[in-house]
Amino acid sequence: MLSTDLDWIASRCVSALLLEVSTTPKPGLVDRYHDFKETLFEHFLLSSSTLYSCFRNAAEAGYKRRGRGLGKVIYEGARNMMLYQKGGNTHLGALLLISPIAAASSLSETKPVKLKTLKKNLKIILSGMDWRDTVHIFNAVRLVSPRGLGRIPFMDVLKNETYIEIRKNKLKPLHALSPFIDREIVAYEWVRMYPRTMYGTMKLIRNIRKMPMREALAQTFLELLSKYPDTHILRRGGKPLANQISYMASRILSFGGVSTRRGLEALYELDRKMRRSWRIRPGATADLLASSIAVTLLMGWVP
Repeated sequence: MLSTDLDWIASRCVSALLLEVSTTPKPGLVDRYHDFKETLFEHFLLSSSTLYSCFRNAAEAGYKRRGRGLGKVIYEGARNMMLYQKGGNTHLGALLLISPIAAASSLSETKPVKLKTLKKNLKIILSGMDWRDTVHIFNAVRLVSPRGLGRIPFMDVLKNETYIEIRKNKLKPLHALSPFIDREIVAYEWVRMYPRTMYGTMKLIRNIRKMPMREALAQTFLELLSKYPDTHILRRGGKPLANQISYMASRILSFGGVSTRRGLEALYELDRKMRRSWRIRPGATADLLASSIAVTLLMGWVP
């Protein structure tokens, strides 16, 4: 594969991160007009640029080794993300979702990639990783220690016994992540082969045709949040709260979403409510939006 192809893939993955954090309004999250006390909009910009080399290396791992070694690439990306900006965990979920997409894109003979080909290649990449990739991925999560991760009885990234289990049984990432599919969006997408990202991609493509780019991104975020209860909110605040937020997003869409005055007023009201507690930050939906944007860009979208 030519070096320019690797750069083409990496640049679109970074662009996806930049477009995601710039999506405004984005209820409960950092956007162009809102920061968290501990994490600023600028921290996301710095983190995005830092991850360029990670996505390039992910594409190379896909092309040369069919995904083997991708876990180490992800770990190094997580380490650099934490090292080169002071805002903490900005992109762990998006990094985990987009890295296999970058690797799978490298297997495509044509650029831009075709969606059908990308789906097929994602299965090759995710199945091609081995137990050493699992160790690196779990270490990446342990390194970042996302807020609200919690403790679980089996395959806890914070327990040494987990790593003994991985090595002893040579657990590949898809096997090791299976217990998490109901509580973590990355596990769900990897094990199920990215159905929610593909849904977000189709919604984004449709919205781009109907409205300006800024509105299309915000509308797609709402559509993802309304259809899939956010796993970050689910872990931190419980299933009823996650379902309530999804219902409220659906209600905003019934008003016309970001394209109508009534929809925007309802969205701003939801945003004010969600900013009162760290338990109501729909970070998993933001990660899904980022991966959906990445796929759309890799398919040839030029914003």
